[in-house]
Amino acid sequence: MGVCSCLSALCRRIRCGTHVLVRLAHTGLSVGVPATLIFKDSILHKSLILQEDLAYGIGYLLLLMFSLAMYYTACFMDPGYVPVNRKKSLTSTSDLSSDEEEEDDVDSAENSTMLKISKDSEAPVKLRKCGFCNIEQPMRARHCEDCDRCVYKYDHHCPWLETCVGEKNHKYFWLFLFSKAVIIWWTLYIAWKAIVHTEEWNEWFNLNVLFVLDILILIVGGLTVTGLLTFHSYLMLTNMTTWELVSRERITYLRNLDEELNPFHQGYCRNAITFLCNCRLTQWASLYAKKLREELPSGLV
Repeated sequence: MGVCSCLSALCRRIRCGTHVLVRLAHTGLSVGVPATLIFKDSILHKSLILQEDLAYGIGYLLLLMFSLAMYYTACFMDPGYVPVNRKKSLTSTSDLSSDEEEEDDVDSAENSTMLKISKDSEAPVKLRKCGFCNIEQPMRARHCEDCDRCVYKYDHHCPWLETCVGEKNHKYFWLFLFSKAVIIWWTLYIAWKAIVHTEEWNEWFNLNVLFVLDILILIVGGLTVTGLLTFHSYLMLTNMTTWELVSRERITYLRNLDEELNPFHQGYCRNAITFLCNCRLTQWASLYAKKLREELPSGLV
């Protein structure tokens, strides 16, 4: 028991150290690249240091700060942890690992039961039990092994944030991606315009080596962030999650539905407004039941 406690404490310390390193690395890159452009001959230097166009420079800095604010909000905000009940264990330790590995694709009556949909039914599928948290998981919730908690409307565990992306912080993650994509491509434009053209290769290299490094970092980062932004914009507009999209065939409340049927889709505009503006947890089971009653007149899943 003592060995397990020591190992657990060691893992927590390592994880805490990783959190700090990842976030410091992100902040360093986010601030470091623009800093090279502020103190070298560039549009930013002329705007902020020489004050030729102060509004331009201030606008850039405000967007940069907004991007960092959204990043740290997504990092530190509760992603939507479901309250736990640790007092009583539902299953033995050996069973927990097995249940967790198979939680998305089991057909046993213990974990998922398909029910008839009626006017009075709010949950057409039986809620799964999480043996780790000793709870019945709300619809769309999933247990995260890294956080050791169940998360409402679980999307994924993000190594960039070092936390889960769930119902409460997904919009801040999207806002971070959006602002980050804009600031990256804007910075790339500034770095490109800063390149000095000379006839001598050695002179050109000495004058532009820092700008070239910035451009390479920005292109890689820009393509990555833009790809993530596009994907999560699709998830926002369709009211889906990464977990549901990737594991649809193994999720009990989706696997028996037609592939084209999205039981959480409320229209693209409404999905986006709900995603960005809603501050309360949504009763997904009620929406699911209502959608299936409309789409499946037979009343069966």
